Amino acid sequence: MPKSFKQTSDLIVALGWAREHLGEINGPGIFVSEANAKDFIEAFKSEDSFSFTMQSGFIYGHAYGPNPHIDPRWDKCAVAFTSFGPTFGHLEIANQFDTYGIDTKIISGFEEIEELTDEDLITKILNENAPESSVYPGNPEVIQWGCVRNELGDVSAIGALVKWSSGSHVLSSVATVESMRGKGYATQLVQRFISKANQLGIESLSLGVAHKNIAAIKAYQKAGMIEIAQFTNYLKPGFKRH
Repeated sequence: MPKSFKQTSDLIVALGWAREHLGEINGPGIFVSEANAKDFIEAFKSEDSFSFTMQSGFIYGHAYGPNPHIDPRWDKCAVAFTSFGPTFGHLEIANQFDTYGIDTKIISGFEEIEELTDEDLITKILNENAPESSVYPGNPEVIQWGCVRNELGDVSAIGALVKWSSGSHVLSSVATVESMRGKGYATQLVQRFISKANQLGIESLSLGVAHKNIAAIKAYQKAGMIEIAQFTNYLKPGFKRH
């Protein structure tokens, strides 16, 4: 490890470094906390860069800044705002996603969200409109499924409020029925979830979105969410998470 890097295996120190480099709402703070401290291995920082290493059945990391430390143990790494091209150390480029977040609050006119309990309907909407969703009915991390409806009473957009093992609260599996897209339902859904999270005592809320999903990104921005990072996933050749 170059002398310019500092290293720590103390999670509290690492999260302090993350706030110094990236601000109060930051990627590391979403993915690791005292709630999943057993998964944390170590973190590295230099004057302009930060990275950390975790384990969860495989070794993965996050990297921020122009010259982050690359851990040779990584099977996977999410690199923020990368300009590294097709490779990152021993890893190869896979896909891109963005992370957005917000400090929760009660949004006037959007104080409540309808809870959706029909698991068959949720599954049908996800399969037809967002088949790559990360969360489906039955996932133990889900706190609540919610929805918004059109003027005819039909479900137009759905999503799940989730609590990760890190302790972070995330919106997952946000999906708008294809015929209802472009009408503001996703924005309304997110606004209602922001209010709901605040009522539950949740201080911040985040979500991930495919980098190329411009329509969804605009909807989240209209709801007040701000960009935390644009990530590129890099994988060790041949690595597949099971």
